[in-house]
Formats: sequence, C-alpha cells, structure tokens
Amino acid sequence: AGRIKGTPEYEDLKQCDLIIEAAVENLDLKINIFGELSNICSKDTIMVSNTSTFLIEKVMEKVSNPARTAGLHYFFPANVNRLVEVIRQKNTSDDTFNAVNEFALKNKKTVISVKDFPGFAINPVFISSYMVLNSFYGDYNVASLDDISKEALGVRFGIMWVQNMSGLGTAFHAANSMYDYLNQSDVGYPTVPEQLETCFNSGSNWDLEDGPIVEDKDARKKVMDTLLGTIFTISTHLVGKEIVSAADLELGIKTALAWPEGPFAMMNRIGMEKTREMIALVCDADLFKMPEKFKNSTPDKWDI
Repeated sequence: AGRIKGTPEYEDLKQCDLIIEAAVENLDLKINIFGELSNICSKDTIMVSNTSTFLIEKVMEKVSNPARTAGLHYFFPANVNRLVEVIRQKNTSDDTFNAVNEFALKNKKTVISVKDFPGFAINPVFISSYMVLNSFYGDYNVASLDDISKEALGVRFGIMWVQNMSGLGTAFHAANSMYDYLNQSDVGYPTVPEQLETCFNSGSNWDLEDGPIVEDKDARKKVMDTLLGTIFTISTHLVGKEIVSAADLELGIKTALAWPEGPFAMMNRIGMEKTREMIALVCDADLFKMPEKFKNSTPDKWDI
C-alpha cells in the first residue's frame, strides 16, 4: 500500500525507467499510447507491451528508439500464474532484453525467451487447441468436449472450462487475430469456428452441464487425435521457425496452462510414428501446413 499511484496524465510517466502497457487488445490504441510516451519519456526508458497477440514491432512503430522496446506477456491470472514470456522484436537491443528478463526474474516469475511472432509461443498452441475443440460442438456436447480434453491432456480442468474462466470475448477475439495473422502463412491456422462465434454473440458461456458425456471410445478418439495433432503441429512449427526452444515451450506450457506434460514430452511418450499420423490428420484437413520436421519422414524423439 502506498507504493502504487494512479495518474490520468502521460506527463507523469516521463521519469519512469520501465513502462509496461496493459491496455485492452486494440492495436491502434496501443500504438498511440507508445507514440505519446515516446514523445515524453527519455530515449533510455524501456517500453514494454503486455499484448497477447499483436506483434511487438507493430505495437512499437511510433517509438523513436525501438532498441528500448520489448514484450512482457503475463498469463491469467497474472498474480498467480508464474509464467512470463519475454519477447524480443528484431530491434530490441541485448541490454534491453537482458534488463526486461532480469526484471521478470526479480518478480519471481518463470521466464521463457520468445522471438516476436503472432501470439508469441504459448497462445498459438492454446488458441488453436480451443478452436479445433470448439469446432466439434454440435456433433458433441460441451460436457463431452471438456471431458475429452481433460483425458487427452491429463488435466483437472478442461479446455471448455478454461475458456469460460478467461472469457468467451477474449477467446473469440484472440482466435480471429491468430487466424488473420497465420492462416495464409507457411504455418497455417484453423478457421474461427462458427460455434465459437455463435456462443460469443449470445453473450453466454459454454454450458458445461449440457448432457451426458460421450463414452464411445472411437468417438472420443476422433476428437482427441485432432486436438493432439493440432497441439503437436503448431508446437513443431514454433520450434522449427526458432520462435522458441523446445525446452522453453515445454516449460512454458506446463507452467502457464498447468498441463502435466508439455507437447514434446507427449510426442515422445506417444511415439514419433503415431505423432506423425496425428500431424498428418490435421494438415490433410487444411488446419495447418505440414511442418518441415515431419514432411518427408518420421524424425527421432525430441531432445528436451
């Protein structure tokens, strides 16, 4: 108490050494905030965005000294979730990156290093996982999809439940942002499911108690293989494009999403031949482009 002070004036921030922006996910708003700050603050001030999906380079386009910019992405709920992604855009200096990294560590966070990329490292995995799961709604009820995701990932709380907790508005807008960035890229990305849009427009959450849970093994396997194939494919792309290391993505997924295993440990456990089949399943369905690592043959297990 007493160490935090509010202000409506940009001018009051001109003496700050580090500024972390956490405005709503509106790109123009964020760009203009940093444009105003750049006109007021010292060129030595480190300016950091907590955006969830926008490229840091784009957010900082009006900053006069982009070498002093970076991303610092916290995860919901930020006061409890230990993970922070420290994002380095192409203009970020070594001194800036190291200072932001040290700041996060001093705040007792678990830190992973990520290059500037739409959604960074964790969100491309989680957002695509709920998008493909949502696309099965109608053929499956919500209760079944949530339960299948719990079995697939070995988690206590299913993906549909997590969407409700973080908010369907957040989920819907993030899905659209990721689709716009990546669908036509060499990575590819799922189309935003109509089911998610309909639920968002209704203003309600997913009904987690909407009927009996599907027990048929083949029916559950269909969803599970698509869900895991999605997670494995986007994770492989992220490492292949050197956005994040396999070790950091493994750590980040386990920390931020509370999964007992990250994607690479899951692939190693399932086996690379079965993994390749799951990846081919989602790529043949045009959800993603086939990652280079799996294009021509079955690779060795991941070194994590």
